Amino acid sequence: MKKTFLIFGIAFLSGSLCATSLKVSPGGFIIQNVKPGVIYNLYETTKIKLSIFNDDDTTHTYAFSMHKPSEVGRWEKGYLEIPDPAWCWFKEKEVTIGPQKVGYGDLSFKIPDKACYYNQHWVATMGIIGKQEGGIGLGLGIYVRIQIETESRSDIEERPDGLIGFKPGTIELDGAAPGSSHTKKVTIFNNDAKSHNYSVHYLREDEKLKASSYLTHSYELIPDSSWIATDRKSFKIEPGGNLTLSVTITVPPGMSHDNKKWEEILFIEPDAGLPGFIRVRINTSDKG
Repeated sequence: MKKTFLIFGIAFLSGSLCATSLKVSPGGFIIQNVKPGVIYNLYETTKIKLSIFNDDDTTHTYAFSMHKPSEVGRWEKGYLEIPDPAWCWFKEKEVTIGPQKVGYGDLSFKIPDKACYYNQHWVATMGIIGKQEGGIGLGLGIYVRIQIETESRSDIEERPDGLIGFKPGTIELDGAAPGSSHTKKVTIFNNDAKSHNYSVHYLREDEKLKASSYLTHSYELIPDSSWIATDRKSFKIEPGGNLTLSVTITVPPGMSHDNKKWEEILFIEPDAGLPGFIRVRINTSDKG
């Protein structure tokens, strides 16, 4: 199960990942509201330990490493690869764990203090790889994806990093009374050297995607995507250009909609290349 934690937000994608005698917990997580320029330590910030379980009957040494996800496999739709995996590091590069024992990884990370690194949705992949006997070669291993979302801000003048960028990265509606409508705006940037046609899609439209891989902890997927409407479903942005998209959120009346926490993911998909997304978060009031 995935869990998010607002910072800092951390969401665990699964309880653990297993590979024969090796198990790692959590098996992945989302870290939200990360402020560029600040050093975060996973345990000190969240009190969550990255636990490595050696279920074998012999002692093993496991090496830690950080990667771009394309180096080791797939990753979640809408997230872009972290520009530099070295922004995440371990205090110790390896851990030795006795038979039927548990060890821990001490993970920290820091996004450089640049305005273009706000409003980002990135993925980094950490490897926990067993060393062969005698320390020669590598053996059993597990790769854990970390979804990193930097602080969402609309007052940044610099263009966001990446071929596709957003300002802000999250639309948040607080204290929305059931029966009300609200319009928010987000600017979408085409930082590619060529023009692209884009289309808007909702998380629930793709049956292959798991909502638990995206939702913030304690939030539910919005009951009906028709509550969220954009002023256009498709559009074109020239190279180096941008477009402002209007997003209208309507919460139907009814006591059942009081004091709710909902989210929807709006994927912005180009005709070529990787998509990005806008996180839409709704917190309703108790005014039925």
